Amino acid sequence: MNPPYWHAFILFSASAIGGVFFFLTRKHATREIKLVLSFSAAYLLGITLLHLFPELFASEIEHAGWWVLGGFLLQVILDFFSHGVEHGHAHTHHHEVGTRFLIPVMISLWIHAFIEGMPFGGTALVHAHEHGGHVHAGHDHRGSLLLGISFHKITESVVFAALLFQSTMKRSTAFLWLLLFALMAPLGAFTHYWAGETGMVNVGEFTVKVTGILIGILLHVSTIILFESDHSHKFNWMKFGSILLGIALAAMVSTM
Repeated sequence: MNPPYWHAFILFSASAIGGVFFFLTRKHATREIKLVLSFSAAYLLGITLLHLFPELFASEIEHAGWWVLGGFLLQVILDFFSHGVEHGHAHTHHHEVGTRFLIPVMISLWIHAFIEGMPFGGTALVHAHEHGGHVHAGHDHRGSLLLGISFHKITESVVFAALLFQSTMKRSTAFLWLLLFALMAPLGAFTHYWAGETGMVNVGEFTVKVTGILIGILLHVSTIILFESDHSHKFNWMKFGSILLGIALAAMVSTM
C-alpha cells in the first residue's frame, strides 16, 4: 500500500483554507458559511448511512456496533471541551477566550482531527457480496469520505481561527496553533499507515474498527449541525436545499 500523501495533502489544505479565509475576511458566521456547513453535514450523514454503515457491518467484524457507539460517546466528551467548534460555531463568550481556555479546545480538536485522518492511512473499507448469483466487490469510499471531511475541515478551521484571533494570544502563536491543527489529520493518516507497514496492527481489521469509531463521530457531529435550531426557529428553505443537495451528492458517489 502506498503512503497517503494525496489524502494528507487534501486534509491539510482544507484546514489551511479555512484559517486563511478567516484571516482575510474576519468572517466566521456568514449565511454562505452556514449553508456550506449544512451541506457538508448532510453529505457526511449521507455517506455514513448509505455507504460506510453497510460496509462496516458487511465486514463481519466482531462487535461492529460497539465501535460506532464508542466513537459517538468519544465525540460527546470531546464536544464538552471544544465547545462546539466541530459544529461550525463555539458556545463561548468573548471574555472567556483566553489562552488557558483554548488549551482544552485545542486538545479536543487534535483528537477529533487525528481520528478523522486515520482511515486514509489504511486499506479501504470494502467487502465482496453476492447478489443474484454474482459476486460484487465493495467500493473504496475513501474518495467520497475525503470530500466530506475536507468540507468539514474548512468550516471547522474557520471557527477555530476566529477563536484564536479573538483571544489574547499573539498572532504568531495563533498561526502556530492553526498549523498544528491542520497537521493533525495528516498525522493520523500516516500513523495508521506506519502501524500497518510495521506490522503493529492487522491493517485491514484495524481500518474497519477505526472507521467504525469515525462513523460514530460523524453521526454525532452531522446530526448536531442539522438539528440545532436557528435563532429565529423558522423553516429555512436555503438550509433545507443545501441539506437535500448534500444527501443527493452522497447518494451519487457510491461508485467513487
